[in-house]
Amino acid sequence: MEHSNVLFFSFALALAIVSSEQTIKSDSPTDGIKGNCSCGGFPTSSPTPDSVPLLSQSPGLVVNCDEEGAGTCKSLCLALATATKAKGPEILCYRLKDADELKLSAFYKVCDKPWVYADMTAEDALCCQESKVKVCTSGEHVNTTTGTNAST
Repeated sequence: MEHSNVLFFSFALALAIVSSEQTIKSDSPTDGIKGNCSCGGFPTSSPTPDSVPLLSQSPGLVVNCDEEGAGTCKSLCLALATATKAKGPEILCYRLKDADELKLSAFYKVCDKPWVYADMTAEDALCCQESKVKVCTSGEHVNTTTGTNAST
């Protein structure tokens, strides 16, 4: 499965980047409450509290349930989103099957806290039909001199 290998490589790369930026302070149990970091993609930059991400991944990073942990989690999720840009449309369409004018926004979540917007939204809309990437109608440009679609 090529898509699985791409995702695994992207997650491993992002985890290595974030891990290299972290400094280990202490392993004592008094460091505070710890929990999982999760990354998710929503079709909006402002989902409702009960919204569920279209895609989500828990890369296995345990962080403090505080601002420091949130910052680490955000960095990891942004690195994952950036690393998957090249194959992202194909992977998304494979998983979503059908989508029309989707602009996915990156989110992160630490512990049991709500999803937080990671300040990244796709620049271009994504359209999928039967698990395949297709040209969005908003991406078709009409040639004003001939009246034909420039994408045809």
